[in-house]
Amino acid sequence: MGAAGGVLGKRFLLVSYLPTIGCALFLLVLLWAGAPGTAPDFNRAWETAAKLGVGEILGLWLVATLVAVVSHPLQLRLVRLLEGEWPTLLGPLRRLAVHRQESLRRRLGSRMVAVGDPPLPAEVNRAGAVYARWSTLYPPAELTPAPTSLGNTLAAMEHYAGFSHGLDVVVTWPRLYPLVEGIHKEAVDTHRDAMDAACRFSVMAAVTAVTAAGLLCKSGWWLLLALMPAVLSRLSYRGAVQAAMAYGASIDAAIDTHRFALYDKLCLPRPETPREERALNDTLCSHWRQRVPLPDALVYSHPQSE
Repeated sequence: MGAAGGVLGKRFLLVSYLPTIGCALFLLVLLWAGAPGTAPDFNRAWETAAKLGVGEILGLWLVATLVAVVSHPLQLRLVRLLEGEWPTLLGPLRRLAVHRQESLRRRLGSRMVAVGDPPLPAEVNRAGAVYARWSTLYPPAELTPAPTSLGNTLAAMEHYAGFSHGLDVVVTWPRLYPLVEGIHKEAVDTHRDAMDAACRFSVMAAVTAVTAAGLLCKSGWWLLLALMPAVLSRLSYRGAVQAAMAYGASIDAAIDTHRFALYDKLCLPRPETPREERALNDTLCSHWRQRVPLPDALVYSHPQSE
């Protein structure tokens, strides 16, 4: 595993390679056990696996590796799919899902205002905890929610991360991320890889469940084996949501602690007050987002050459 991680990259190994190998092995065992057409015989599967030659094992490994390599660039599109970017054909389903998410957001938000007059300290603390969860799981109330929990969690991160500094994280993060160092960078990368791996495994396990159901549809009660990857798919999706929450928190923390390094890299003077910082960030984000030229009055601060 260490050698493979050095050659293929740890992110590829975790996000693409291991989910592909795991799902492929599950389907291969079913095929070796006699599916489709007969009830699975796992002794037969073990005997078939034991008889594989070196060339056959390398061939199977090569096919799984090629599938992982070819599908790896599609990781972003896969995450977008789980966020709720569905085809137009699924418009009615999307509307139902958005309505459900809106109801859940409204229900959670109602708990923030359930305080007495005057409010008790315990009620204030409880409302604050609810708001922290609400702002982590959902974008602001004026924005239409995404149809999925993962989409709403990432939308909340895109709105709230850096918000207090006047930064738009969507255009700021690609410029700030190369400047993040040490444990902050490790935390961001770890949570992102965990989210991507959970998303990949959720989709692949769902596809595996459908395929297994097709292979076992004439095998009686053995059809219940298809529930195994289906349950794992659901658990992985919930894990992806939790990882997305941690990913958003790590990005917010990285912005808080490294944003001044971005001003230095841009050769801009560091703002002296929060008001100056928000004004400067608004100008920069408009420049990055809409290609608005920087104002002529903006003075650069070039480092003195030694």
